[in-house]
Amino acid sequence: MTFTQFADGILLRRQISLLAGAIALAVIGVTAVGSALLASRQATEMAQSNLLQVARSVADRLDQDMAERLREIRNVAALEALQPHWLENTGSLRKVLDRMQGTLPDYAWVGFADRDGRVRAATGGVLEGANVAQRPWFQNGIKHAAVEDVHAASMLQSLLKPHADGTPFRFVDLAAPVRDASGQIIGVLGVHLSWRWADVVRREVLSSRRADLKEDIIVLDRAGRVLLGPDLGASPFTADELAAGSFFALRPQGNQVASTTSTRGRGDYAGLGWIVVALQPIDTALAGANHLAVLITLLGLGAALVGMLGIRSVAARLSRPLSQLTEAVDRVGREPNARMTDRVHGSPEVLQLSASVRSLLRRIGTAEADARHIEAEASSAVHVAEDRVRRLGADLHAMQVLADTDALTGLLNRRAFMPLAKDAMSYFKRYRRAICVLMIDIDHFKRVNDLHGHAAGDEVIRQVGRIISEAIRTTDKVARFGGEEFVVLLRETDLAGAAVFAERIRQTVADTVFEPGGSCFKATISIGMAEAETSDEDIDRTIERADRALYAAKSGGRNCVRSFETSAASALQVAA
Repeated sequence: MTFTQFADGILLRRQISLLAGAIALAVIGVTAVGSALLASRQATEMAQSNLLQVARSVADRLDQDMAERLREIRNVAALEALQPHWLENTGSLRKVLDRMQGTLPDYAWVGFADRDGRVRAATGGVLEGANVAQRPWFQNGIKHAAVEDVHAASMLQSLLKPHADGTPFRFVDLAAPVRDASGQIIGVLGVHLSWRWADVVRREVLSSRRADLKEDIIVLDRAGRVLLGPDLGASPFTADELAAGSFFALRPQGNQVASTTSTRGRGDYAGLGWIVVALQPIDTALAGANHLAVLITLLGLGAALVGMLGIRSVAARLSRPLSQLTEAVDRVGREPNARMTDRVHGSPEVLQLSASVRSLLRRIGTAEADARHIEAEASSAVHVAEDRVRRLGADLHAMQVLADTDALTGLLNRRAFMPLAKDAMSYFKRYRRAICVLMIDIDHFKRVNDLHGHAAGDEVIRQVGRIISEAIRTTDKVARFGGEEFVVLLRETDLAGAAVFAERIRQTVADTVFEPGGSCFKATISIGMAEAETSDEDIDRTIERADRALYAAKSGGRNCVRSFETSAASALQVAA
């Protein structure tokens, strides 16, 4: 029996039902597979994008903290007030270094060595009298400000108190040359920064993410060896994987999606080329896509079942008029006087379908109805897609606002502030219209946290930020740089105008009574100012001079305003 003979023996309604079922199953299969592939690809791209943001957050934090530490070491080494004390043997220099270590416990060791490499003073007296002339930090620090990559402790391993978990000491060394009043180099100020600081940064970034994302972060050196993470010193990724930026890490313990970025340095800190790798299990990244594929398949099967039942009913109804029309055509062909007959009820056969004009017209009408139905469904799908695009745009805008705003104060963060500051610097260099930078720091902020709690400290930061933001013009910009430190960019303002503005803010804060959580106290701020100069390579130079002026304000008793030009004279008075 041929296929034609087999088809001739099946009623039309049954053939329509079978064909519709086969088409529905094929469409469902293609849709499910295509949707699964598309959803998997989109989920992977989204996961890689999110992981890249996490990696960039860690890299930016590492660059920021290292740049701040290098700046701090250089400022202390250049502090004129300390010049008479570098080579003395009274022990006063050790006290200064101990206080410096107390401001940042991550400083595992701070010491000063003379030109011969002999340690003259150090925190806790550790290594005093020892010769460090062969250490890389001393050899490079005697020439210029230097940063040495992560390394294991050698001389300090047996002298420092061991970690509670027994892990060995690892440090990042920072050093800067120390000069006397005549400008001659008399020694090196060196710092061993505990590498555990980087793990704190890693944990803080991960704690800001949802735990169910199961994300992890690994830090590598420029050669791809692990500096922070499991298997220290190992090279878990190939050079091609790291160069790709985003890749799949195929591992026996489980496959992961990975995105990488490198530290780039900041300001005078050129960076050490650390590579930050953010990881997430593939199963976690694709969980939403897999759920969506299953849901689409189930919905498709349900729609196919309903459609097949509907088509079966429609086919049964269509077969009756087709049979009636076939009989009418037969009568017209057999009866010379017959022109048209009334409708009769019955079921037609496929062999008589091609000879029935009325059946053809009915098919045309059905096709038009189907076309209108498809057009309506397509229009509905377009509206749904447009609505999704609008919601996605709103979500992207909200994400941009969150990325550019400090969560505690609502002010700009460093990431959003720096492009605006660079634009202002370009405008200054083109038109020579004055701009000034103010660095503002809350005095004795640690004491506020210790006496009144961190919630009170957060409220002080918020209120100081509000005082500053209410005082500036719409053309000026204010940002929170981190901790209790703020930066203000004043456009069309010279140093004299900036001083008036700074003094007004300082006085407002000093007169404000802070009452967080039932407490009642006052706080003060110190302000450093600097005006942009044509010799400044970029805005970072102006910010650095304002920061040095802030350091002079802190050294000069706090609750005061200092400009970069007056900071040197103040330091000389302190030294006298």
